[in-house]
Amino acid sequence: MTVRFLSETAVREKFIIMNSDKLIAHWPLRGDARDVVGGFHGKSRRVRWVAGADGGEKGAALFNGRESVIEVANDPALQLGTAPFTFTAMIKCHAPMRGVFGDVLSKFDTRTRCGLNINVSGGSAGYSGQSYARHLHAGIDDAYMGPWLDHGRPEVEGSRNPLVSTLTPYNGKLYAGVTDARDADSACRVFSWAGGDKWVNCGRVSPDPACPSVMSMVAHDGGLYVGTGSWDWGRAQQYSWKKPPITISGVYRYEGGTKWRDLEFPAQAQRLLTMTSFEGRLYAATDRGAEGHCFAYDGERWHDCGKLDERDNFECLFAHGGSLYGASHIAIYRYEGKKHWRCLTRRPYDIIQIHALQGYGGALWAGTWPQGYILRHEGGEAWTNTGLVGISTYQPGVAQINEINSLGVHNGKLYAGVLPKAQIYRYEQDGQWTLLGNFASSRGYTEKVCPTWMRILSLTTFQGALFACNGTSQARTEDSDPDLNAGRVMSCQAGLTASYDYDLGDGWNHIAVARRGSALSLYVNGKLAQRSTIPKNVYLHLGNGEPLLIGSGAQGGFDGAISDVRLYGAALSAAEIRSAAKL
Repeated sequence: MTVRFLSETAVREKFIIMNSDKLIAHWPLRGDARDVVGGFHGKSRRVRWVAGADGGEKGAALFNGRESVIEVANDPALQLGTAPFTFTAMIKCHAPMRGVFGDVLSKFDTRTRCGLNINVSGGSAGYSGQSYARHLHAGIDDAYMGPWLDHGRPEVEGSRNPLVSTLTPYNGKLYAGVTDARDADSACRVFSWAGGDKWVNCGRVSPDPACPSVMSMVAHDGGLYVGTGSWDWGRAQQYSWKKPPITISGVYRYEGGTKWRDLEFPAQAQRLLTMTSFEGRLYAATDRGAEGHCFAYDGERWHDCGKLDERDNFECLFAHGGSLYGASHIAIYRYEGKKHWRCLTRRPYDIIQIHALQGYGGALWAGTWPQGYILRHEGGEAWTNTGLVGISTYQPGVAQINEINSLGVHNGKLYAGVLPKAQIYRYEQDGQWTLLGNFASSRGYTEKVCPTWMRILSLTTFQGALFACNGTSQARTEDSDPDLNAGRVMSCQAGLTASYDYDLGDGWNHIAVARRGSALSLYVNGKLAQRSTIPKNVYLHLGNGEPLLIGSGAQGGFDGAISDVRLYGAALSAAEIRSAAKL
């Protein structure tokens, strides 16, 4: 079979002949993991070999998003170093989304932050879960961290927005949701980033002047969706005590310009903390004002998906490994269908709140309060405490007030956003998290006064950079510091990353990643998506002893089909990549 395949290739695919001196390896992935050029054969585990609709005309490897992987042993010829290279592949994401889409290809050492990552991701996860927007990210690194850039405050001028609640990439733009303001009309708005410190006002989401906050935001089924409420839990509780309670939460779809369409969310609640996309439906869940209720939207109507047994806040939703997970303040659940949620753990390591879920390294992670523990699910009821982040809880007299508000994956590493000092940490290994800095502060800060605390509420990748946003603890305008260092958006380069910030869709896509010196270029279907650069005096040496993985990596297993993976020992030109995309 191999001899016949090579003969057909030599006749039909003249591109390989034109570039025979550049092609180092070629894994067609048509029935096996053999390299038909350089002899760098892979070993496959839990991979299904398919043809027809899933495999295209020539066949492909189907990865299940969990255990599936093709591993190619490390070899000097696969050490990328500082030399030019190009990886190309055909990929098809599973539809509909059922978890983190995962890594297409990886040769990366997570301990030294050295190597290459190519992955597909739906966006950031925290209170807002994943978007059903299959964005492509390609990154290289050699422990490089660039400076943080300030992108200003998305707000109506002078409104003193105290908190940016969420950042969501959608259809080539980055959108930010804001909370309170000096006047009701300036609150509960969404803005799109226009570069630098410029933001475009996309309108007030809820028409109700009593509703002050954008709470959650995700891309789903080709649209951008927002959940509203009151970020200030004190105000929300006051609304819930009214007779009858004041209902301000809702779900809205962006209609362009400054227009938003009300989807008539059925629950009477004060806070819609979280939304996520899962298996073709949009899931949205409430605070305890509606007894921690979850609903699913199928594009036409809402379906009741039940509530948590302790009737607590539904803090976050997250799809992982084919299942939908939800967290209350004290417990983590898995959705069992209809109106049933199964409790997986309750108060692990004596935590009393859970505020973020994320997928990394093929596992489910949870960010907690008040110790600042970040937990990793090992299966069943087993959880590993990977470490404590935030202010030290071992000093006498220092309160335990560390809250993990966001967990994000960028260029092969996991990052955490932490209250009370708006800190960002990077995971290195169990027990070791590196502090990257404090990104907001209050002149009157004290551990004993909640309004003086600051948050990092969202971490996401856009235009090849790691973006973050900050704000005050309770999102009240009166708590805004005179320095106005809260309610801001910032970004940095962690290594060198390029991204395709549009949905790849359900079909096959040809992707190409080319490195030449200080530039990394990402192509989708023969068109340049982004060319990123770093300072010319920064040299990223990608040599490491890790195997080359197809369909798996630091983020997790790929969920979909991959075929025709090629490695070239040169940075192919745009014309050559266009030719490759037509094969």
